[in-house]
Amino acid sequence: MRVQLKGDNRLGITYEVLNVLVKSGLDIRNMEVTTHFIYMDIPALRKSELEALTAAVKSVPGIHEVSPIDLLPTERRRLQLHAVLSSLPEPVIAIDTNGYITQANEAAQAITKQTEAKLRNASLDTLLQTSLISTLQQSAFHITETEAILGGETYLLRAEPITSKEKSDSKISGSVLIFQRPAQLGRAFSALDTRQATRGFDAILGETEIMQNIKGKALRLSKVDAPLLILGETGTGKELFARACHETSSRNRKPFLALNCAALPENLAESELFGYAPGAFTSAVKGGKPGLLELADTGTLFLDEIGELSPYLQAKLLRFLQDGIFRRVGGTKEIKVNVRVISATNRHLEDMVTTGSFREDLYYRLNVLSITLPPLRQRKGDIPLLNRHFINRASKQVNCPPPKTSPELLSLLNNHPWPGNIRQMENALFRAVSLCDGAELTTKDIEFSNMQSLKAEPTSNAAFDSATNYKEALETFEKNLFSNLYPQHPSSRKLAKVLAVSHTTVAEKLKKYGIVDTK
Repeated sequence: MRVQLKGDNRLGITYEVLNVLVKSGLDIRNMEVTTHFIYMDIPALRKSELEALTAAVKSVPGIHEVSPIDLLPTERRRLQLHAVLSSLPEPVIAIDTNGYITQANEAAQAITKQTEAKLRNASLDTLLQTSLISTLQQSAFHITETEAILGGETYLLRAEPITSKEKSDSKISGSVLIFQRPAQLGRAFSALDTRQATRGFDAILGETEIMQNIKGKALRLSKVDAPLLILGETGTGKELFARACHETSSRNRKPFLALNCAALPENLAESELFGYAPGAFTSAVKGGKPGLLELADTGTLFLDEIGELSPYLQAKLLRFLQDGIFRRVGGTKEIKVNVRVISATNRHLEDMVTTGSFREDLYYRLNVLSITLPPLRQRKGDIPLLNRHFINRASKQVNCPPPKTSPELLSLLNNHPWPGNIRQMENALFRAVSLCDGAELTTKDIEFSNMQSLKAEPTSNAAFDSATNYKEALETFEKNLFSNLYPQHPSSRKLAKVLAVSHTTVAEKLKKYGIVDTK
């Protein structure tokens, strides 16, 4: 039986209690003493004998209370620690200062196929088949990130020293080693990305019919586990759609990582995407580094500005898309991962294929599924909604009350061609809110550097300037109408349903104006 004694903090009280137990013929297996408590494990003590022992122990001056307990404090902490370690999905191993294993959680036992009893007192270097102990000793048992092979699998290893907080010298007594798979680290990166929306397509503003259709199509395509190509002009929200597709897919609890293919030179883009092996080049991390493909394993990788990828990287990406296998830079080992690739571009890839600047086979690998996002000029009904949203967000950022929008300004916003689309509008309104002194935004508060004047006529009117009669004006209108709507409804039957005309009429107009070959 285990008992807890509550008493005064005085010199000799524990010795007197032990004397009482000796006189009672009771042996102690374990004992812990704190300021006001004495905890004892007495194997021979029975419940029927507790009352007599309580009376005897209370005869010691300063002992006020005796009660049975289920565990001693150290036993409880040990069980709690074991439960915590067992619940961790990644392998965790504790070692002493000589590099011998003192504890291993269930994940470590499973990956090494060894019991904790067999792992205990084994050398860490023998287990990992590397000389890591000397590195740990030289680094005060602290390592932020290095690669290690455990049970035949590649992990990123982090080591934290074990120190006694109660000792002023903080002497190190060993280290705790945490092994993380690259995909687990990728999920951590994804969770830390503050730009990540968590509401799927609800986070995308748009109430016009064209936006409702696009979001509906994107939602359906997000359920299909295949490469997705998102097309659209700059600033139309391609990454926002990519994130929403990930969040509404079956991979939504897995990593979502992104790479802007235009932001890095070829050699850096290659190492970011595919990672590099140990010793691949000077100044590289000593143990090598996983790339985004490894970090995104089981999740989604978003490749923005895919049209900027060099021919060499196009060929390397094509090989990965074909069989899911790649090699790190400077490496010889083939790595297989399960990643859904979503790519995006504002360039005309078909024209690039024609000119030979983009591989045709890669284009068809990426373009298994596709959506084309409409420019802002085709969804002007959303401008009031976007205007309110961007003004409210800008006001929070600059810590001021959100100003109202004058009718004149709203009219000018509706008439502006927005070559930079939603991004341009967001930036313009942020600048206006930051500089606004009054309670209302007017046309004087908006500036568009190197852009068309806000007072320009709507682009739809400019198209009729060269028309000399009604027939030419009607044909100009029809050509613009079908040219703008067909990319959003890419079949004559779908477009006919939207326009409430016959399929034959739409097919004839598409062929007449050379918009699509309807043979």
